[in-house]
Amino acid sequence: MKMLRLHPGLPSSLPGSAAGGSSRPAGLESHVPSDMRVANMVRLLAELRAHGSLPRSDLARLTGLAVPTVHRLVSELGTLGFVSEAAPVADESRVGRPPAVFRLRGESGVVGGLDVGNESTRLALASLDGRVLISRTMPTSSIAESLVDGIITQILGMAHEASLRPDSLAAVGVGIASAVDPQTGVLHRPPRHLNWHGIPLAGELRKRLGCEVVVDQDDHLAALAECSSVGTVPGVGSVVVLEIGKGIGVGMAVDSRSLTGGRGRFGRIAEWPVSQSEGVRLPGRTLGECLVTDGLVAQYAIRGGKSAVQDGLGLFAAASDGDAAARAVVAWAAWEIADVVQRLQAMCDPEAVVLGGGLAGGYEVLQREMTHRAGSADQIGALPLPSVLGDFAPLTGALLAAQDSVLPWLLTQLAHT
Repeated sequence: MKMLRLHPGLPSSLPGSAAGGSSRPAGLESHVPSDMRVANMVRLLAELRAHGSLPRSDLARLTGLAVPTVHRLVSELGTLGFVSEAAPVADESRVGRPPAVFRLRGESGVVGGLDVGNESTRLALASLDGRVLISRTMPTSSIAESLVDGIITQILGMAHEASLRPDSLAAVGVGIASAVDPQTGVLHRPPRHLNWHGIPLAGELRKRLGCEVVVDQDDHLAALAECSSVGTVPGVGSVVVLEIGKGIGVGMAVDSRSLTGGRGRFGRIAEWPVSQSEGVRLPGRTLGECLVTDGLVAQYAIRGGKSAVQDGLGLFAAASDGDAAARAVVAWAAWEIADVVQRLQAMCDPEAVVLGGGLAGGYEVLQREMTHRAGSADQIGALPLPSVLGDFAPLTGALLAAQDSVLPWLLTQLAHT
């Protein structure tokens, strides 16, 4: 298995478990004695996945299994290709030969992640031990008309490019710019690609790829990523992520689990009214019309801006260069973001708020105006933190969500041995 093109914004490795909690797979307690061999092997793999590499004695202690049982099962897992011996850690305090150390063979399976945005789609494949093997970015327009076929073509194409076996795909996580019914996986009211409405995306992909598929709104998966060990606020108990780019939305994670809402529509704030509209000529009256990058560019033109500003980064650059119209738009955006953060803090009471999406790229420019607002009035409890993952937060969250299905996949694979 070879590691290929990786985007610099995407972590090169991910946590072993999206949930970040117990590594014991759910459901093992219900196994009858005839399944105990498989159940115990998965318990061993779970500990290896959580800790990286372990000697037999530690595996016995963590699982409660006898050392001879661990020895026998680890040997069997090695024969099956799921475990290999790792280099022992040097320990000068120990006399004699160090004990053998074992690891999960990450190359024994792979998970896929996709972030299908309004304009750009990001994809990646990662090994079972969290190493990102290959990633790419492409225009969403290239798969938008035939979404299911397009996603499958891209995943299988990347697997072939990375020299992966077709049957090695353990799970796929998909973040998408649409509400997703949490029970059925059906897409609902996408803001731009209206032909996606009603597509049972999770079911179709699951059926055709032959593996577990998790589909969620991209903002929800961004929140999952931001509280992981590779995110902006690792280990925090509750986080709200405000994603602003071509679209706008909110995700929230509590105890490393994203909130979706009863119908998968948590955080759909695009139709919230803007707070500052008096005396300001705007391209609309809602956050989805005005605070997204297209809305800010339109406001710049309305204010008489002369530069060739086409996106958020261009707007921030013009503001930094002293362009009066750009500075006025950035000031309006910063104060509007501060107001949204205030509303989110009052409603959700999170431990942290993270600003993600394309607009996070201009955080330093926005921060000056948000600080001015926070200093002049007690209207915002704390400034949002800039995302360390940026545009790659939903993709990272998709990979983490897929990794949460690895242990059930291993259970199925071992049940057939």
